[in-house]
Amino acid sequence: MRQTAVQFETNRLQFEGVVAQPDDMAGPVPGVVICHPGPLNGGNMDNNVVVAVSVALVEKGFTTLRFNYRGVGNSQGQHSKGELEHQEARGAIEFLGKWPGVDENRLGLAGYSFGTGVILGNADLQKKARAYALISPSIARLEGTPLRSNERPKLVISGEQDRLIQSPQLQPVLESFAQPFCCEFIPGADHYWLGREDEMAGRVSRFFSEYLA
Repeated sequence: MRQTAVQFETNRLQFEGVVAQPDDMAGPVPGVVICHPGPLNGGNMDNNVVVAVSVALVEKGFTTLRFNYRGVGNSQGQHSKGELEHQEARGAIEFLGKWPGVDENRLGLAGYSFGTGVILGNADLQKKARAYALISPSIARLEGTPLRSNERPKLVISGEQDRLIQSPQLQPVLESFAQPFCCEFIPGADHYWLGREDEMAGRVSRFFSEYLA
């Protein structure tokens, strides 16, 4: 696996990221942007879940881009509590689409925790991807998202012990999502996926392989 430190610009702000790709690439490959969890809780592009998903996707022949939101690491700007972070996510997917060897028509978005809120909350960002993986989202984010009516492939994956997604209202919310849609719960896993990263990442990579590879 090759990793390259990169910078891209969105709305006059510079953002840092890491592009990861297979050592040998034969022809254009699909790409996935991975959105990290909340900065106020220490989330960044080197989070255990984000890195695990990147590694699993590269092993399947994908190129990935993980990046730091505004105000995180060396990315410019200030944290906006999710109001503006969709801008850099959109910039990231546009940047990845232009990366040498990436097929700009086969791009996906993955988000973990806060990162799922960035994806779920913005319809314009959603239009940039052909498939979406939402890792450990909250029920509140799922309820109000415009992604519910989007007919592109969607995966929700969560640990059975994750309290953020436990709700009597969960089933009707999931049933309201347009197909194709898949929801998976991993026994014994909680919101942080410690020790279960590979299992989760393997399922995410298989999902994207089915719909983008």
